[in-house]
Amino acid sequence: MKNTRKKYAVLAVLMAASMLATGCSGGDDSAAEDTTVSVNVIGGEEGSDAQQGESASTAVVTGENGEVMTGANGNVLTEPVTEAVPTETLSEEEILAAITGTTSPEEKPQVNVSHNSGGVRYAYETLTDKEKELYDMIAQGIKDLRFKVCAEDAYSLEEWVKIYGLVYNQEPQLFYMGSKVKVGKLFYLTKDTEAINQMQQSIDAVADKLVAEANGKSSTFDKLKVFHDYLALNSTFELKEDGSKDYNATIYNAFGSGDAQGNIQCAGYAKAVQYLCDKAGIPCMVVTGETSEGQTHAWNVVDVDGEWYNFDVTWDDPILSTPVYSNVRYNYFLVPDSEIHNITHFRVSQKKTSSGSYITYFTPPACTASAENYFIKNDLVYDDFASAEAALKAAIEKAAKDGSRTAQVRVATKDIYNKLYDARMSYNDYAKTFSGVKGLSDVCNETMLIIELDVIYS
Repeated sequence: MKNTRKKYAVLAVLMAASMLATGCSGGDDSAAEDTTVSVNVIGGEEGSDAQQGESASTAVVTGENGEVMTGANGNVLTEPVTEAVPTETLSEEEILAAITGTTSPEEKPQVNVSHNSGGVRYAYETLTDKEKELYDMIAQGIKDLRFKVCAEDAYSLEEWVKIYGLVYNQEPQLFYMGSKVKVGKLFYLTKDTEAINQMQQSIDAVADKLVAEANGKSSTFDKLKVFHDYLALNSTFELKEDGSKDYNATIYNAFGSGDAQGNIQCAGYAKAVQYLCDKAGIPCMVVTGETSEGQTHAWNVVDVDGEWYNFDVTWDDPILSTPVYSNVRYNYFLVPDSEIHNITHFRVSQKKTSSGSYITYFTPPACTASAENYFIKNDLVYDDFASAEAALKAAIEKAAKDGSRTAQVRVATKDIYNKLYDARMSYNDYAKTFSGVKGLSDVCNETMLIIELDVIYS
């Protein structure tokens, strides 16, 4: 009876909330979650005719002077009366759970993921107090598998798109979160708690091994190379975009044990880097934007020894019609803004809305350093033609013998770059001297002064 009474009290709170809590109106689109409360529900003890929330009894009928009234047969007349059942006092947490969730606090499903597992997000710190409040509500709501947040009147569509998008991109551990946006609503790829926890276990079975390997390295550069090379060598860009069913924009496809493991889009690469960096204690964030063709794109900005760098694993894993898992390059391994902003990466940290306007998520830190760039760090920038050509031929030979694809060098000046580029057909003939090699394809990067000639096999 105690639990029944508490349930009645919650129902009463819900009915009151539907009239008073304007920031929480509406329900989910699914029948299971779009629940309405009827005031005519019959409940109470089994066999009782009393309305829910009341107990039935009788009272003697008296006249104006207080005399007991009797019927024609002399029987004392009685009439039914109702008395409200005293309800238990509900805590604020129980009331909020009744309004915004589908279960009571003690019954809500336990998802074994950590909110802000890597510490405070850079993007989060750029928000106003009001925006932080919404960010926290959404992130906690997703963790608790709620279907709505009391924010419909407090936040505009633009504010909701901005903050929901930030949580979606900056909290990679919430891999079961859906990308659909509607003010006040939370969306999921799945709400199956058991499935989520099993997926989380398979994610960490791989991620924890990578972090352990990285932690054995002495520098942040070497730790990032462990992450970079694993993702490039064990993933392929997934072109399918049915986000309602697939996990290609999440860490699950990057690390998990499903059939589509390794099939990820740019957001999957970027979130995977974020997740690993969180575990390794490396400050990192996901940044989104567009390509020169106007397609959405995602990459990372990461802190190396106190300096910020762009880190784009997606574009270091070339998209090939037939994936070659031994193929990896380092064009976008720790590069400054000057080499990519408005050259290959546009609309940095902006989101295009259905109206065609743009919302800015946040302003990432400026990336101006270059000392940790892959080519500079490894002394692979050549300042004369002879040494650059010798290094390029050595790279072609190594790729041909290893069965890999990429042969690349970086040079110090545009003049050296032009000389190597003009001689590329001679390098094509040189590559054909190796067994099984059909020729070379030109994927040079003039902005970065990188000569890249990918090996094509018969």
